[in-house]
Formats: sequence, C-alpha cells, structure tokens
Amino acid sequence: MTDTYEQLTLATCEIARRAGHFMANERKSFDDSKIESKGLHDLVSYVDKASEVMIIEELQKLLPESGFIAEEGTNDKRGERFNWIIDPLDGTTNYIHGIPVYSVSIALLDGDELVVGVVYEVGHDELFYAWRNG
Repeated sequence: MTDTYEQLTLATCEIARRAGHFMANERKSFDDSKIESKGLHDLVSYVDKASEVMIIEELQKLLPESGFIAEEGTNDKRGERFNWIIDPLDGTTNYIHGIPVYSVSIALLDGDELVVGVVYEVGHDELFYAWRNG
C-alpha cells in the first residue's frame, strides 16, 4: 500500500499547487464584499469555498470511494475506509488582508490512521508532504 500512498501523495501535491495558484490569482482582484464571518475572528471568503470545491472534485477523481471532512462544508460525504481532511485556505485572515502567508492543507485518513499529508504554502511556493512509511 505504500506505493499507493506515495502516488496519492504526489497527485495531491499537484492538486494543492493548482488550488494555491487559483488563490494567488484571485488575490489580485479580491472582492472584500464577499467576506463572511463564521464567528469571532473566523472569516471565510468565496476563495475558501471555490478552492474547496475544486480540491474535492479533483480528489474524488483520484479516490472515488473516499469521503471528505472539509472545513467549509461544501461536501459532507463520508467514506467507509478513506476520508480526506481539507482546509482549502489555511490562513484566511492573512489572505484577506493581503499578507502572503497562507496555505492549502490536505490529509488522507485510512480508517483512523493518517496516511497522507500535504501542505502547500502559497506565498513562498513551499510544498511539504509525507505518506505512511514514506
């Protein structure tokens, strides 16, 4: 299964990069009027939601039987074995204020065990990733 985890990780890295590039591009013409508040100091933007939808669509192609635990709640399907954990825009407050320190965070659970982890820090174009036994 380690080979499969490695393949899933590398494909997830590309998905995270595409989502990050979308965010960086949207930041150039960001619309402040589309910011919502989820609670005290907890903001969400249309970029968070659009990124999450994009990520989920691509992850579904990668592992169709998987489910999702996604911060913005755009998909609540749960998988019997595999579930992706997604924070599409980790650092929304920084993003909204034009501070280039934010990332895309994606992990995969196999049952109760984390087996894939990907963090793409967009502002510095840094990618961190790992897979079980990798």
